[in-house]
Amino acid sequence: YWPNSVTTRLPAGYLPPYKQWKEGSTKSEMYYPGDTIVHTVGEATSVQWSAGTWMVEYGRGFIPSTLGFALADTLFSTQDFLTMFYTVRVYAKGMLLEANTLLTEAGVF
Repeated sequence: YWPNSVTTRLPAGYLPPYKQWKEGSTKSEMYYPGDTIVHTVGEATSVQWSAGTWMVEYGRGFIPSTLGFALADTLFSTQDFLTMFYTVRVYAKGMLLEANTLLTEAGVF
């Protein structure tokens, strides 16, 4: 997708390394608790982590491009429809607030 993102793996006791494969590669990169992973625009990776892995992700760029992936993952993988409802509701509210601010500053309202 289109934003840049920075992900940090949080320390949570002993866990096996987080593995990541870049698109077109069969060699995995290993990341341990406390490591930071940077993904640039257009970069695709496959990941494997163990149960109990916690991560914090920060993204900048065209964030709406990430919504399709998140909703597809929720719909076909986790099937957590309650979380999907809350995600769409919060996202729609945020978009409406941003649109209102933009139109107010432009003098439309």
